[in-house]
Amino acid sequence: MTVLNLILLSLLYFWCSSTALSLGIGYYTLYRPIISGMITGLILGDIVLGMLAGSIVNIIYIDFISTGGSLKGDQCLTAIIAATAAIILKLSPIEASAIAYPFGYAGIFIWKYRLSINSIFVRKYDEKYNSGLSPNIAIYDGVLPQILLYLMSTIVILIAIGTMLMLKNLIVNESIKHILLLFGIFMINISIINVMYKIKNNINIILFLVMLVFVCAFNISSNIILIVLLIILLFLSYKDFLFSLYTKTKTHENKILNKKDLFVSWFIWMNFSHSCYNYERLQGMAFAHSMKNIIKKLYKDNETRMTTINKYTEFFNTEPNIGTPIHGYIISLEEDKSLGNEVADIKYMKKGMMGIAAGLGDSFTQVVLSPLFISMSLMLSLDNKYFEAMIPVLLLSGIIIFFSYTGWMNGYYVGRDSLIERINLVKKSKIKLFFPLFFASILGAVTGKLIKLNYSIIIDDLFNIIVVTMISIIFMIVKTKNKGKILR
Repeated sequence: MTVLNLILLSLLYFWCSSTALSLGIGYYTLYRPIISGMITGLILGDIVLGMLAGSIVNIIYIDFISTGGSLKGDQCLTAIIAATAAIILKLSPIEASAIAYPFGYAGIFIWKYRLSINSIFVRKYDEKYNSGLSPNIAIYDGVLPQILLYLMSTIVILIAIGTMLMLKNLIVNESIKHILLLFGIFMINISIINVMYKIKNNINIILFLVMLVFVCAFNISSNIILIVLLIILLFLSYKDFLFSLYTKTKTHENKILNKKDLFVSWFIWMNFSHSCYNYERLQGMAFAHSMKNIIKKLYKDNETRMTTINKYTEFFNTEPNIGTPIHGYIISLEEDKSLGNEVADIKYMKKGMMGIAAGLGDSFTQVVLSPLFISMSLMLSLDNKYFEAMIPVLLLSGIIIFFSYTGWMNGYYVGRDSLIERINLVKKSKIKLFFPLFFASILGAVTGKLIKLNYSIIIDDLFNIIVVTMISIIFMIVKTKNKGKILR
């Protein structure tokens, strides 16, 4: 492990954790263990082992979602540490994932304190504005929070890797490695059982078991499974995509803005929607940041510009991709207002639209699209198809950008009805409707590929692995019953 390696890993963790410089898709790509593990492997000289370690971590976090900014653990940090442990300490991917898992909780502290510290930048901005100065929203929403995030990311990476290396002599002990292997299998079992419980349905369980048996018995190529799945998904969703492409130009007398202005505003939002995410205003600073170039073009007077930009720093929070029709519509209202036309209350409209977009947006992008496509990548990765594993990730990225950009444009040209149409599209989405069937099938294939990949390990330690599996099942039964009692 060299100093250059540490610098590159800290930059990687920063880049994965930040929405900046990734067009808003970093959360769905770089942050996912299969990708962050692969890049860690690239840095440390073993891209295949890094990707495998990341894939195991991804299975452990297979049902990961972050709604409202909540995190149950930092899967990206876990993947970076797991890939590092696998390569540097010569551990198997399962052993490496087990030793890395506790480090994932350190990422929660970054998120928690980052949201608190980011509030300082909001107050500093307010102080300058209230003092009659002209604070640059880009500095307080973009530059300063990103510097903070990089410093925090570097500290966490140094502590995590340093701690792991200090425990090297203990970790490489054969008895400890065996314990780590069993703990890793326990975590994998818990994750898979938990997902199957959440999508509990006899048909889903049957599909899971059928795919598991077929993959183990006939070694079905993951490429074939991928092609079949993509054809079915395309058949179910092509009309939704065509509908999203539809825009009709709303007439503006003496229109000021053009598509380039809208694109720049969208580009800023996609890169900085969570840059200064904070407990006081959540995405408020980012909304104002995305309006900066719009306001500059609509108003010539500097005082009016600053007053208007400041107005948009108020509290705002929504799903950043599905909710983009809000931004487009607000831009059109602000343009009409600058032309002297009578418009609806912008503040009221913005707050009224954000709630429904937030809930339904997360339920689609995080609960459906992300697990669906990432699990396809896992299946391919575990089948030693590393280049093909990038295909679902790229498709997911394209879909996210597609929905975000078309929503932004439709919001501007069509108006608030575009958000209603998008919400209806999400509600009626056939992909969302059949998601449990797809996910159960892919998870069965992933489990089958994982068993085949670790067949020799399983055979050599069959008794202990059966015991761990039984403990996992009992653990989940007890946990589920206790959770039910609490809910009652």
